[in-house]
Amino acid sequence: MTETVERVTIARPRRADREGRLLDAFARLVVRYGYDKTSVEDIAREAGVSKGAVYLHWRSKEALFDATLAREAQRQLDDLRARVDADPDGGTLGAIYLHGMLAVADNPLILALYTRDARTLGDYVRRQTPGRNRQRMIFGQEFVRRMQAADLMRADLDPEVTTYLMAVISFGLLSVRQLGDAVTSPSLEDTASALAGLIHRGFASGTHGSSDEGKQALRALLDETSQLLAGSGS
Repeated sequence: MTETVERVTIARPRRADREGRLLDAFARLVVRYGYDKTSVEDIAREAGVSKGAVYLHWRSKEALFDATLAREAQRQLDDLRARVDADPDGGTLGAIYLHGMLAVADNPLILALYTRDARTLGDYVRRQTPGRNRQRMIFGQEFVRRMQAADLMRADLDPEVTTYLMAVISFGLLSVRQLGDAVTSPSLEDTASALAGLIHRGFASGTHGSSDEGKQALRALLDETSQLLAGSGS
């Protein structure tokens, strides 16, 4: 019995390490070559495991990519939390928007998913149901409600309409940059900062709440989102 427990204890870290290497390998290859041009053999080779080992963890390439995206989404949320926590004014509406845009832009896979980048995501993005975008809008509406409760956003704003407007602004900001040299643009940080100022002036409450209350509200929402991601990536 003791030997069995020891074997299981040793096997679990090894399994987790192999899963992590596979997720890292897929993320690197998709950014480099695109989803369609990346095979299970390529992923296994990059991770230093056999092709058969991949199927010990995930039933298909798409299931593996679902897990990869869930892991990258969690990394993006962790990045957002760290940026907000490190900023004394990070809990204000404009600062949260700014840090959120920078966290998305710094994660190539999440940026590709957000902008529906067909070069990177290929056939995967064409086969997605509206569910992922619907969840993003639900998250946005809940964010608005919690910012209103923390007295950081105007109480007269409709959460659905406000979320849609912010999505239009964010999608435009991130998508136009995918045009590359076709459009000369300022730095992302400068542009996002300017938009954050506009959003703050248009949507923030007159009393402006406290940054600490905003941070607390955001942390609670991120914790709940992390729990959902943990289930989706299993």
